[in-house]
This record gives sequence, structure tokens and C-alpha cells, in this order.
Amino acid sequence: MAQIPGGGDANKKPQEEPVLYASIGFPPSESPSWYTLHRDNVSLTLRKIQEPLPSRLLSAVVTIGTEMYVLGGSVGGNATSDVTLIDCRLRTSQPLPSMRRARRHAVAGAIDGKIYVIGGCRKKSYDWVEVLDVKTRSWRAVPGVLPHAHWEGQFVTCAVMDDKIFVLDPSATCLVFDPSVGALVEWDDGVEMRSLWQASSCVVDDMLYTVDPGCSLKHPIVVYDPKAEDRRWRPVYGVDLKKDLPPFDSWYDSKMANHGGKLVVLLGSNPWPCFHHGRQDVWCVEIALERQGDDISGHVESTTLVLKSRKWPSIELSRSVTL
Repeated sequence: MAQIPGGGDANKKPQEEPVLYASIGFPPSESPSWYTLHRDNVSLTLRKIQEPLPSRLLSAVVTIGTEMYVLGGSVGGNATSDVTLIDCRLRTSQPLPSMRRARRHAVAGAIDGKIYVIGGCRKKSYDWVEVLDVKTRSWRAVPGVLPHAHWEGQFVTCAVMDDKIFVLDPSATCLVFDPSVGALVEWDDGVEMRSLWQASSCVVDDMLYTVDPGCSLKHPIVVYDPKAEDRRWRPVYGVDLKKDLPPFDSWYDSKMANHGGKLVVLLGSNPWPCFHHGRQDVWCVEIALERQGDDISGHVESTTLVLKSRKWPSIELSRSVTL
């Protein structure tokens, strides 16, 4: 059998690797641009992508394999219906058919080859939810009865778990959209779920992880399993805010992502622009997870300065793609 240098199998497919993309701006002078997280030997750095890939403010972003879909957002202060497909392998982008309605602060999730976009505009029963078929690249509305929610659908974030999209609504409770029945309803355990859920969150193995800077459960990272019999937030043991994590006040402004089954958190060294003097850095915290029965523990593998700047960084979002 043919061998490549180093003893590898020439016929073996290259191993897929997760790559973290982060949208970071420096207001008010610089709008968001895409950065990727690179590991050089043992150190991590954020590198700005030089190709002109779109990163609109207040957009919803969904990743499927090697692709990212940027949906809606704000252009010149106005909501847009634009949709852009980014090929992360080639670092190219192309426009897709627009949504029926202009949206910003919407949320979106991918389930079974379809992307569902929820809210981001004033409530109307016939098109508050739209779905994009990734193969045919066509949109259709998903009519339904609207739940009690922010009247303009300006949502905080969402999470895809158990083939459903859970939505964090700042003005009410948590919503859940089930594509199998086409219904957007209030989650029956929404009060508990909303109690600790932050924008800095992600899903690993169908469970929701989020930062809890107040350490309500005596730990800075907590987890919620919507399928558990006892649906409540539980601590991720083993992570110590004082011992393992940077003593920053910007955890509420951080962004968390699932990076190959690990938690990766990006955060700035100072969340208050009026107090900024000298360097304003972005740090990266890597946390490995381990399940032991019903308990989940975390181990901080690294805390690394990944981007140096003299301007205040605004970390809009972070997403992992598979390359």
C-alpha cells in the first residue's frame, strides 16, 4: 500500500479538524471582521482573515460542515434580508436568495439540512419563522401561533438540542421551536432555563453550557440537559474562577463555542470602553470536559493571550467549522 512520508496512508482521507471563527470589531472605528484561532506549536493566536468575508452586525450565523451562513443583520443601521454563504475551506463567499423579511437580532439553527430563522422583526403569524432548504436554496415561511415574546423578536441567543431550537428571549421566558410539528412555544421549564443562560454559551453532546460569572452554583461554568428527568442547571466541577481563569470583569461579554467537544471561551481584558488605557487584549480559555455518571467536570487546558490591541475589542460571536 502506498505510504506518504512519515509512514501515513496515502489513501486515507485527511482527518477533519475543527477551526474556530470569531467575528471581532473595534467600535466605533472598525466594523466586525473574521478571525481564526491558530495553534503554532503549543501557543494559540487569533489571525485576521484578509479575504473580504461578510460579517454583519446583529446577524444570525449558522455553521454546517465547512460552510457558514450569515443571515440578516444590520447594514447602515437598517435591518437587511441578505443571506451570504461563506465557504471556509476556500475563504470565498456568495449571496444566496434573500429572506422574505429583513431581520436583525434574529436567531437561527440548522436541523436535518434546513436552516430555521426566528424573529429579528415585528411579529407576524405567517412568516415570523422562515426556513431555508440548504440543497435547493429556497425559502418558505413557517406559519404558526406566536408565543408571548419580544414584539420585535430581538433575541439574545439560541441553542439546538434534541432536534429543537431553544431561544433565549430577554423580555419573557425561553421559547422552543420543534420543526417536526412547526410550532414555536414557551418551554415548559423556561423559568429555570432562563435563570442562568447567558449569550456566552454553546451546545456539546446535546447539552447547553454557559458561563455564570456570579457563581450561583459555586462554579463559573454550568450545564443544562433538556432531556434530563430533573431539568435544572448543574455545575461543571473542577473549574475554579480564581485559580484557573483570568480575573476579568468581562465574562458577561465573552463568547463560548464548542471546539471539537471542548469549550473555548474568548473574552476581552476590559469590558468598559471608558476605562480603556493602553493594550486591550483578547484571551482564550480552553476547557476539556469529562462525564462521570451524572456529573460533568472540566479541566482548564490553557489560558492564552491570543490578540493584542490598543482598541477596545467587541467579540460579536464565535463559531466552529469542520475543515
